[in-house]
This record gives sequence, structure tokens and C-alpha cells, in this order.
Amino acid sequence: MIKIQKDYGSKAVQLLAVNSNNSYLSPADTYAEMVLKVKEKGFNFPYVKDEGGTVAKAYRAICTPHAFVLDEDRRLRYRGRIDDSRNPDRVTISDLRNAIEDLLANTQVRVSETAPFGCSIVW
Repeated sequence: MIKIQKDYGSKAVQLLAVNSNNSYLSPADTYAEMVLKVKEKGFNFPYVKDEGGTVAKAYRAICTPHAFVLDEDRRLRYRGRIDDSRNPDRVTISDLRNAIEDLLANTQVRVSETAPFGCSIVW
């Protein structure tokens, strides 16, 4: 995500990471831990807490990460995985980048939904 924000930030693309995990059940997801992670990883995008999981529920997020791309009118244009593999060396399709590229080219997103994979959201 850091690389994606770096590559597209100058093109008016803004990533936002949303942590919807229940902090009580997942202590690694408290706000204080999130602040440490931002510093440690050098996030170049906002990382916010979704207390109660309202945002995740509204978008029907099922795991982390689960990517959602909104156009300039805030319409949902893509939902799904970031890439087709967790291992950067095995990525053959960059679904999130493809969706961003399509929107920047003012064309319809070729693949508007993919199956995300990752850790379950801790409700």
C-alpha cells in the first residue's frame, strides 16, 4: 500500500487504511498500537480506527486487507483483493492497481470485483 500511494499520490489518488478489528478481542489493534505501526512501517496514507466496525459492515468487508476503490464522486467502483498473491514475487495480477489505472483513464473498471483473502475481521 505504501508503494501504491507513492505511485499514485501525485495523480489525486488517496489510500485510506481502516482498522475495524475489535480492540478488546485483538489488543494488537488498539489505537496506540496503530500509532506505533504507522511509525514503524512509515505509512504515507491515513490509518484510522473504525470503532464498532460500522465502515466494514457498510462495505461488507470480510477480511483484512479488503480493498475498496471509490471514484471522484465517491461511487464504489472496485472491491476485492490488492493482488492475486500474498507473495510479492508471485503476483501476476495487480487488481487494485488495475482498477486505479482504469479510473484514471476514465474508463470502466475492467474487473470490478475479486475475491479478497487475508485474516478475518475480529468482530
